[in-house]
Amino acid sequence: MKSLLLLVIRVYWITWPAAWRRRCLYRESCSRYVHRITAAEGLGAGLRALRSRVRTCRPGYAVVRCEGHTWLALGDGSLLEAEEVAPRLLATD
Repeated sequence: MKSLLLLVIRVYWITWPAAWRRRCLYRESCSRYVHRITAAEGLGAGLRALRSRVRTCRPGYAVVRCEGHTWLALGDGSLLEAEEVAPRLLATD
């Protein structure tokens, strides 16, 4: 089953053009993250990683800066450290 999830992700990468994909909030895209976790730790860990990313990825987020620290506040109330966040979201004008 682990191989099936890895195959589905690879097919997604090949068949779904990058321009059509949602831009990920995370530094490591959700599909790359789930692929990496599944390959290293197995199907159960991969499915948990997928569930976690789907739950936190949308809807809404806000960049929070306080006392020299930066986080991304997600719609579910969780916070991501700046190191986990896509750099384009943290860029200041």
